[in-house]
Amino acid sequence: MEKQERRPISLAGLGLIGAGAILGLTLATPAQAAPTDTPRPEPKPIVQQPHEER
Repeated sequence: MEKQERRPISLAGLGLIGAGAILGLTLATPAQAAPTDTPRPEPKPIVQQPHEER
């Protein structure tokens, strides 16, 4: 039986593969809005002043 040749894998390469997997999972999940502690103020309705005739 012949001995199989094994190629050495660097730890830097494994780190890059892991970082790519995490980035891929992050981009694949839908973005969620961050919850805010303070409620947003409601916009004030725009009131148009009547134009005075001269």
